[in-house]
Parts: sequence; structure tokens; C-alpha cells
Amino acid sequence: MRNLMLAAAFCVALVGCGPSLDGLEKGETGRVVEVRDGDTFVLDTGLTVHLAEITAPQGAGQYRAAREALERLALEREVRLAYGGEKRYREAAIAHVWAKTEGGRWVWVQQALALEGQTMVRSRKENYARVGELLAAERNAREGKRGLWADAEAAPVDAASLSRGAEDIAADPVCQAAAAERASASRAAVQSIAAVTPGSDGATRETRPARRSGPRSVFTLVEGRVQEVAVRDTEIYLNFGPDYRRDFGVRLDKEDVDAWPGGQAAIEALAGKSVRVRGLLRPCAKPLMSLDHPSQIEMLAG
Repeated sequence: MRNLMLAAAFCVALVGCGPSLDGLEKGETGRVVEVRDGDTFVLDTGLTVHLAEITAPQGAGQYRAAREALERLALEREVRLAYGGEKRYREAAIAHVWAKTEGGRWVWVQQALALEGQTMVRSRKENYARVGELLAAERNAREGKRGLWADAEAAPVDAASLSRGAEDIAADPVCQAAAAERASASRAAVQSIAAVTPGSDGATRETRPARRSGPRSVFTLVEGRVQEVAVRDTEIYLNFGPDYRRDFGVRLDKEDVDAWPGGQAAIEALAGKSVRVRGLLRPCAKPLMSLDHPSQIEMLAG
């Protein structure tokens, strides 16, 4: 019942008389003509738009559901963009988006997707203007087991389960295949130095090996207790186990920490605390996550 009441309250906030920008910078308008995935679409002006502060899941079924949800909310609808941080990435917009419904009301797309459980919150130091509201929507969906959160595999990962040493990585078939692919690409790169092909103008050009695909970093939520805070010259590490070579850890640049509320002292105070962190994890390396903004660390009870 509590989750239903909270969801109803969110829905009221989503569909006001007009976009509630609340300090965001008003951006472009247009009609969505293509949805590329669960957090990216294209306007009729040709502008590609990435939804700020969220990310679509990468699992096949979850990815498809997120894309269908975005299509339902925005495809062929009038939208307005608004900016609260970095505006562009490789000429694509990074924006908060409001879509106009058939009844003329405006829906904040990010919040709607998070509330449905179709996306995860992904703030960055360049974009975090609405992260508090989005984390609340995500939490409501997670507690209600809606969307991707209905799948047990989508639940935050226990930091202790990520412990992985060099021998574990070497024995992983996926990592073995990636290592073999890297070795093959390196050999091809060496051979290509002497390889040339004629161009249409008669000139010769160096050929390049095909771009390799290996296992990609995956956006993940991890929960655990910080066992140790290790301060280095330019970095700070949160270690979640006794062996920093095997156990999950978080890396922070000191220049980022200086801008956090409480600075380095606040980070050092995390020792012994239970937290939830969110960021990218590389599948074939020591389990290490790099963070750059306070909103990527949530305090947990216990």
C-alpha cells in the first residue's frame, strides 16, 4: 500500500500543467522520430539526445523493455529539453526531457522511467541536478519490484561476492577469450605497420586491424561495508575486504573529493559504514569501481 501511495504521488508530480524546470536551463524542442535504446532518441531536427542522470540496463530482456518504455513515453511526441550540467557529448545532447501527452500534459521522462523500474540512476560530476528525485523514484521501484527490479539478478550485488584474484580471472573462459582476442589484435597491429593498400587517388595508406570487442564494463549497484579507507598521494580507496588485490574496492580522485561536502574527512568517516555504490565494473580485472560524485555513494542502515 505504501508503495502504491508513493507511486501515485510521483505520478501527480509527473503531469503538471507544464514542464517544471526548477532551475534547469531551457533547451531545444522537437518531435521524437527514433528511439535508439532505453536512454537515447533522435529529434526531427536530427539532434541525438541522451537522457541525463539515468542509464538503461544492458541485459537483453531488460534492454528491450527499457526501449519499449521510452518509445511509449516519447516516440512521435513533442518534447522539451532542459539542461542541468554538461550539455553535449560528441555533438549529442545530454538533457532532461519532458514529453507532451495526448491530453496536453507534460511528463518528465527520466522520472517516469525510473518509477517504472526501467532504468537505473547514473549521475556524474558533470550531471547531477535532479539526482535526489531520481534516486527516490528508483528506490520506490526497487522496493515495489517493478520493471528490472522484479529480476533477482538486477538486485544490488554483495561486495563480498565480487572477490576475485588473478587466478580467478585467468580461469574465466570469457576473460581467456578476451585475452586471446587482444593478443590477436596486437599481432594484426604489428603486421599492419608494413601493410599498405592503394587509395582511389593512387596513394597508399596503412591498413588498420578491425576494432576489437571484448567484454564491456557493466553499470552495477554494489552494497557492502567499507573495511578500510586508504589515502594515497592523488587517490583515495575504499576497500571492502582485507585483501585489496582481490576484494572489491572504490577509487576516488582527491581532486573530486575536495569538492564533496565534508571533503576528505567525510570519505575517511566511511570506514566501518555500510554503503551502496553505483558505477562501472570491468569484468576481467580486479573488482574496482571509480566514482566522482557524492550521489554515487548511498548510506545504508547497519
